[in-house]
Order: sequence, then C-alpha cells, then structure tokens
Amino acid sequence: MSASDVLAVVAATVVAMLVAGLAVVLVALTRTLRDFRASVTAFQTEALQLLDDARQATADAAIEVDRIERLVTSAEHVGDAKRALATPVVKAMAFGTGVSRATRKLRDPEPPARRRKSAS
Repeated sequence: MSASDVLAVVAATVVAMLVAGLAVVLVALTRTLRDFRASVTAFQTEALQLLDDARQATADAAIEVDRIERLVTSAEHVGDAKRALATPVVKAMAFGTGVSRATRKLRDPEPPARRRKSAS
C-alpha cells in the first residue's frame, strides 16, 4: 500500500465518522424539534384556554359593573326622593308640634309647674 492509499483510507474513515456524527446530531435535533413542537402545541392549547377564561371573566366583570351602576343609580334616586320628602315632612311635623303646643296653651294657659308654685 502506498502513502496515498493510506491517506485515502484515513480520509474515508474520517469522513464516515463525520457522517455518522452528523447523523447522530440530526437524529437528536429531530427529537428535540418534535418535543419542542409538542410543547408549543400544549402551550398554545393552554394559552387559548386562558384567553377564553379571561374573556369570560371580563364579560362577567362588565355585567357586574352594570349591575353595580344600576344599584348606585337607584340609591341616588332614593337619596334624592328622601331629600325631597324630608323637608316637607319635617315642616309638617314642626307645624303639627306647634299646633299641638298652641292648642294646649289655649286650653290651659298656665302650665302646671307655675300653678304649684303659686299654690304653695
């Protein structure tokens, strides 16, 4: 065997080892890409479920905000009605109290406490 034959055999062996190594790397890369694709699919499924849940929560929150707004508006109307009725009711009660005191004074002009003092 000549030196060129030996070099050809060594070169062929090195190339075969490089091809084998490249094949091993490609197989490992293929497995990694399959795992990555499965992970991306799982992430996408979970992300879509989370987005659906977030949309539902947002819709529920909007409904609750509308309900609270109606409650606050109703409470404001009740407060306005109370204020509108309170003044006339207080005036009517004050008028009634004044009338009852005036009636008592007209019926009995001298209070009982003064009668006791003057009788003693």
